Amino acid sequence: MAQRTEFSTRGALAAVCLAPQETGRLPAEWVERYRADAPRIVYVVLSYATPIAWVRDDGQVIIPDCSYSLTTTRHQRLCRLWLPEPGTPA
Repeated sequence: MAQRTEFSTRGALAAVCLAPQETGRLPAEWVERYRADAPRIVYVVLSYATPIAWVRDDGQVIIPDCSYSLTTTRHQRLCRLWLPEPGTPA
């Protein structure tokens, strides 16, 4: 994640360098934000096909403050650790 490269695991965690149209269980207010950001998204982290974090071309990292399963909560913690915004100490 820190290098913002694509990956997938045997489990539910994956990352891609484009904005998939699928929004999974992302709440409606965040779907609106995600779709508005879509043209500028350069990296998306997915948990069970739900975008749980994305990075825009200006370096802004968006991690919606939503509650999901225990597994997805762990994935969100990983995003907070490994996706610092430019200029933020890791």
